[in-house]
Amino acid sequence: MKPNRRGIFTKVFAYTMLLIVLVVGITAALFAQQILSFYHTAQIRQLNASFQELTEDMQAAHPREYVRIAREFSDRNQSYTFVLQSPFGRVMFASINLDDMGVQDQRHNIVLSVGAGYTISASVPSVADEDLRYLIRTIAIGMLLIIALCTAAAVLFARGMTRPIELLVSDAVAMSRLEPVQPPAKRGDELGLLSEIVHDMYGKLKDTIADLEEEKEAQRYFFAAASHELKTPIAATNALLQGMLDNIGDYQDHPKYLGECLKMTNEQNKIINEILEIVKLTDGKIMPNFETVNICRLVDDVVARYQHLIERKELALEIEVCENLECSADPAMLDRALSNVIINAVQNTQTGGNIRIWDEAPPHKDGYIRLNVLNCGAQIDEEVLPKLFNPFFRVDKARTQSGRSGLGLTLVAKTLGCMGFEFALENNEEGVLFWVDMPRA
Repeated sequence: MKPNRRGIFTKVFAYTMLLIVLVVGITAALFAQQILSFYHTAQIRQLNASFQELTEDMQAAHPREYVRIAREFSDRNQSYTFVLQSPFGRVMFASINLDDMGVQDQRHNIVLSVGAGYTISASVPSVADEDLRYLIRTIAIGMLLIIALCTAAAVLFARGMTRPIELLVSDAVAMSRLEPVQPPAKRGDELGLLSEIVHDMYGKLKDTIADLEEEKEAQRYFFAAASHELKTPIAATNALLQGMLDNIGDYQDHPKYLGECLKMTNEQNKIINEILEIVKLTDGKIMPNFETVNICRLVDDVVARYQHLIERKELALEIEVCENLECSADPAMLDRALSNVIINAVQNTQTGGNIRIWDEAPPHKDGYIRLNVLNCGAQIDEEVLPKLFNPFFRVDKARTQSGRSGLGLTLVAKTLGCMGFEFALENNEEGVLFWVDMPRA
């Protein structure tokens, strides 16, 4: 969809110009009459001042001298138009033709009394009419200049108002196509805030989409790996059963091979149960029930389950956990996580090796307990470490040990993550260290 880049600009400009024209028109209509009235009043005052000499001379003379005085004044001021009339309305003197005098605008005429009933009817000189036309032209030009300046201001105003909106629309179109967009320009108004909010929402949307794609890829890998893990033992079980049904060779010893089949189905059942637990933890269907847990007692219980394996591998196990140390956790979840961590340490420690388990205060985290499990002398490739929590991942893909489904550390990560505990698996100078931070009870 291509945005109409002129639509909103045209509307804002048109509305602004309409308002300007209305304001200028109303202002001109309100003040035009006042300006003309003021001008006419000024003209009349000018006429009174211009004929003041004539009226004063006539008022000081005898009426028989009025015509002479009027003729002499007309000769000196040929631009002035006036008529001297007797008390009976008779024209005693006229500076112009009386027909021309009659066509003058009556609003421009004044009547002056000079005494003995004689009056002078004067009109605005033609030069004054020209001044009026000049004034009107000047006012009209001024109005046009004001409208021109207002038009330029309206263009700048409309551009300033609509440019951010046009950029936001352009960015929104690019966002709808999931294309990269430039960060918004800093503005201190609502448009700037709106642009920041839209770009922030777009960033979160992209992160969400990336997370969903990553989760989808993880699910695809998980189910593909699960299918592969289950396919081999199922195929082997089918082969054993088919051999027993056909009574071929050694398969005639049914009790022996039925035991093998039962062993493989039990392993498959264990894998399926672990898969279902991982799915429930991922979907949030298993919620932790926090209680006070004695860490020392829990570690002793877990170690006791694998004592026979520890003795068979002649491992030296050092446990340095305070007897009264307690944390807040789901007992079953924490038991399951520590069980997987410790059996993983036992299975991956060389015969005659050493395993240490101890507690300490984590750096810069008050109110927490850090439990450490160390495989002394072991090391894992740094590129492999982050992958150990992936489902069905094994360092040696060609070797599958009995009882190890490849889901142990995945369950550890899901379980501890469900309880909100921070943990890590890392190499140090002494070996491979697993640690988890738990809140104190």
